[in-house]
Amino acid sequence: MKALGLLVSALALLLTTPALAVDYQGKNIDGRKLPAKIYSYKTGGLYDAQVQFKQDFATIYFVNGSQLTIRLNQRTITDHKNILGYGRPGQIPLSRWLAVGVGSEAGLSGNVALGAGRLEDLWSIQLNPSVLPQNSQ
Repeated sequence: MKALGLLVSALALLLTTPALAVDYQGKNIDGRKLPAKIYSYKTGGLYDAQVQFKQDFATIYFVNGSQLTIRLNQRTITDHKNILGYGRPGQIPLSRWLAVGVGSEAGLSGNVALGAGRLEDLWSIQLNPSVLPQNSQ
């Protein structure tokens, strides 16, 4: 029974992350849908899409109507042309370290993915600087 309690406590800790926003040049960009180019390291393709940031995650809305949520490598965006994150179609990130889902590959059924991910799950987001907030210096 102690092991079950410890497991539940550990999962609760993993699922509760601080509510920190994604920022670019010190400004919060969470919640806005921004036009983007998305590069898939798996296919080598560059796709037109919109992206919406929320804390550690980015949801990508592709022009064909599909969407993908990826876990970002970092919340502070320093290079709008190279925002990296990991995700896999059919997977739903639950926290910064945990994702679950069912995919078309046999190895993904009921999969719990921990860690940074594989190169084939890596995505790069390229934002147009004209839609980003600018620092007034």
